[in-house]
Amino acid sequence: MIRLVIKMVAVSICMPVYNVGRYLNQCLESISQQIFRDFEVIMVDNGSTDNSFEICQVYTSEV
Repeated sequence: MIRLVIKMVAVSICMPVYNVGRYLNQCLESISQQIFRDFEVIMVDNGSTDNSFEICQVYTSEV
């Protein structure tokens, strides 16, 4: 028998990401420094031509 556990978070932060590599590190660092911890960050990149996608990948691998 396989048991599936679904954890609900209290807050979802939906963040559009499009060519914001210049600001993205500061934004994600600010979110990660919050005292409140029961949240998820949903980053939506719609084909950025800068390094936004790579920055998102770094942060998702640190989780």
